[in-house]
Amino acid sequence: MKKIFNRFRLQSGFARLKQEISKMSRKNRSVSLSSAQNIGILVPIQNEKELQEAEILATQLKEEHKKVKLMGFLFDKTIKLWPDSNIEMISPEDIEWNYVPKKDKIVNFINNEFDILINLCTEVCFPLVYITALSKSLFKVGAYDKRNSAFYDFMVDTQQHSISGFSAELKYYLDKIK
Repeated sequence: MKKIFNRFRLQSGFARLKQEISKMSRKNRSVSLSSAQNIGILVPIQNEKELQEAEILATQLKEEHKKVKLMGFLFDKTIKLWPDSNIEMISPEDIEWNYVPKKDKIVNFINNEFDILINLCTEVCFPLVYITALSKSLFKVGAYDKRNSAFYDFMVDTQQHSISGFSAELKYYLDKIK
């Protein structure tokens, strides 16, 4: 019964997303990692290792003189953020019953026109897919998923499931864009 209800919740979330997308327009273009100045990163955080990998990625990009904004979906509230963490967290309390994100910080992230928005989800995480789909970013990249292909400008079919592995693969391809 719970599985059926969760499927209904997800269908309702996608229906709401479809409505929101029909109202929007955005300009998009390919952006290489070297030319990007402002990068948004969406990351699912299921454990402390993933949190650490996300922070390391942000630090690496900042060392390349990039402005980086991280937003993570925290599956487990017992995970503790680093005191000087750069990541803004959202959790199940920040989403509606149909998985649609609802907080002001989420709206602000969506309205930020990043040069590149990177979604590091390799499995479907609807709140982060929703943010990606509505983002005003110039170039949206993420893992290949046929169901979500309309929301991205560039997708990588990956076997990587770790944040560090997938981000390394994405960086490789984003460095090839001219």
